[in-house]
Amino acid sequence: MSLKVDKFVKTYKSISRIPAVVGGTIRSNGIISTQWSQRNLEKGKSTEFTKEFFTTNFKKTAESMPIDVGTEIISRLSKSEKFRAVLRDYDSKQFLEIWQGHNLIRSVDLNTLDAHGSVYTDGEFSSFEWSPDEKKVLYVAEKKKVKSEPFYKRKGATTTNESGNGSGEEKPKGEENLFIQDWGEQLVGKKVSIIAQYNVESDSVEILNGIPNDLFVGQPKYSPDGSYIIGVVYELEPRKLGIMFCANRPSTIFTLDFVGNFVTLHLPGKAVKSPIFSPKGDYVLWLQRNSGGPHASAMELVKASVPLNENTVPKVVIDIVDTEKKIEGGKLFYGLYNTGFFRRPWASNDRLIVNTNQKYTINSYVVNINTGSLTQLEYNDGSLRVLDVHEDTVLAVCRHFLKPDKIVLGKLPGPNQDASIVWEELTTSETIPGLENSKYEYLDLKAPEGDFKDFNAIYIGPKSGSNHSVPLIVWPHGGPHSVFGNYLFLEEAMYLLHGFAVLLINFRGSLGSGQKSVDFLPGKVGTADVKDCIQATDEALARYPWLNPKQLALAGGSHGGFLVAHLSGQYPDKYKVVVARNPVIDVAAMSITSDIPDWCFVEAGKEYTQKGEIDNDALTFMRQVSPIVHMHKVKAPTLLQIGSKDLRVPPQQGIEYYLRLQANGVNARMNLYEDNHPLGSVPNEFDNLINSMIWIEKHLGIED
Repeated sequence: MSLKVDKFVKTYKSISRIPAVVGGTIRSNGIISTQWSQRNLEKGKSTEFTKEFFTTNFKKTAESMPIDVGTEIISRLSKSEKFRAVLRDYDSKQFLEIWQGHNLIRSVDLNTLDAHGSVYTDGEFSSFEWSPDEKKVLYVAEKKKVKSEPFYKRKGATTTNESGNGSGEEKPKGEENLFIQDWGEQLVGKKVSIIAQYNVESDSVEILNGIPNDLFVGQPKYSPDGSYIIGVVYELEPRKLGIMFCANRPSTIFTLDFVGNFVTLHLPGKAVKSPIFSPKGDYVLWLQRNSGGPHASAMELVKASVPLNENTVPKVVIDIVDTEKKIEGGKLFYGLYNTGFFRRPWASNDRLIVNTNQKYTINSYVVNINTGSLTQLEYNDGSLRVLDVHEDTVLAVCRHFLKPDKIVLGKLPGPNQDASIVWEELTTSETIPGLENSKYEYLDLKAPEGDFKDFNAIYIGPKSGSNHSVPLIVWPHGGPHSVFGNYLFLEEAMYLLHGFAVLLINFRGSLGSGQKSVDFLPGKVGTADVKDCIQATDEALARYPWLNPKQLALAGGSHGGFLVAHLSGQYPDKYKVVVARNPVIDVAAMSITSDIPDWCFVEAGKEYTQKGEIDNDALTFMRQVSPIVHMHKVKAPTLLQIGSKDLRVPPQQGIEYYLRLQANGVNARMNLYEDNHPLGSVPNEFDNLINSMIWIEKHLGIED
């Protein structure tokens, strides 16, 4: 076993050295600045670094060595590129720095400033923006907590005033344990937001006034003239529901000026994301959908002329697509599934570039904001994601199941010629050594029943082989309203390099295939998605004779864990071994412990409410669609990878399943990690993956 483990560890170390692109900026002087992330097993976390490319006429002339920027949380250049703002972390303290040229001209210890709590750096609420006049930096932070005193506190020998705090403020008593809800999974501690701006000239922080106490704001941006800001506002009552990966929370757009005038748009029944101004500032765009329902779905792109007010009615630019529609060049388009935009998405005042999932890839499109016409930027070998646009120059990353990320640069042609862009490579990307004989193929499938039948799967594995010689990992995604797209991810590469094939399944309910796909699944979880997995498995076995039907393994996390638990219970003789990460096991029990209890009701086809009498029929149905009702039939050895800090699928789900499997004589093992839902820290990912590979090979009878 030790030789096998050493082999796995060596492979992990090799693949973990492949960096992934996380961002990029086109500088006005021909410098392309790119941001990358690479796992660092020795440090136990990812190393973040930048790399610059020097170009002339779109051709690379030189490049810099990578520079570690691991202490930088966020950085932003001002529009003229004269200043650079950096939010930095040192020993769990946040520092705001302003750089000019080669000099650090401001450094502020935000902790000692004591104006607010931690600055937000998440993808849901945060902002870090220069004002148009380049004198201020806008950001979101946690509101400063008012300190409370116990009902009884012995007074010291001397006090400076009656309240004893030297400030003249009267402290509330007995509120030190008062519960204030936060936003759940991966947003712990975010309870009440404020908007602040740092004034570079006066070296001071101002907290913006006018935001009502019963609202929560995020994603603020300056108007082009700097006279006001826009953003997204959420209601705090009746409760906060977990928002990470959830685009369905009731919300609207707000405007706020600098004398405290706060206005919200009347958008009843909507959930909004990522408002942005047009380059000229004559209108605002954002993404929206109906609130409630599935946690993720198709979005519509809307715009509204400024100034915004309570009576503003947005105009739809791109509507939600039910199944598919034809766009420029005869291409098929399946709708928008992005919940945001990259920082500079404008090619002109009426041409916007967006990235979105489409079936099994991520594609980039040019949107004409006036007509709503869409043109796909051509790329035929994997996924394409645009990172930045500056005038007519486009920076993008090309992604592929079998290759590292590749940075490309191109000139965007005029209208009606967008698809003909020619990409110049700034980095090369060759197939990972050991995967030269691997391939990927998209499998378009059609279910035999249901009012929506289309789904897909992706085969990644050997191009050929002897009959029944290759074990197969069957891998449904989580969500369930998520999707596998074409890009390199470590687990998939690990399995391929050790002789496995992988089948990624985008069952009905997945994103990227039209809104009807999303709407089909609620009320059918545990049945329709399970059948799709079986059909995809059987199709792969029929299409690729080198796959071994007696060496089928299941792997999946979250709703993917829900599915592999269902598959091993409903088809106990088909799959020989299971690895489940933070699986949903008992939907009814999860409905009172998860940060997204509404998910449990919606996916069971029920309406979520905490008002009135408990709906016992709904709870009974949730239990009936859960894997726990089939666990007594499970035969396959099962490894559970559980996060003790998971608020999305609380650890009690996996623990209960583990104990029941053991009680029923199933070979089960559980690893409990001090981590949240993704088990995303480098040490936990490493341990999780190595243990998974050991478990699968052992129980498939694979020898060295």
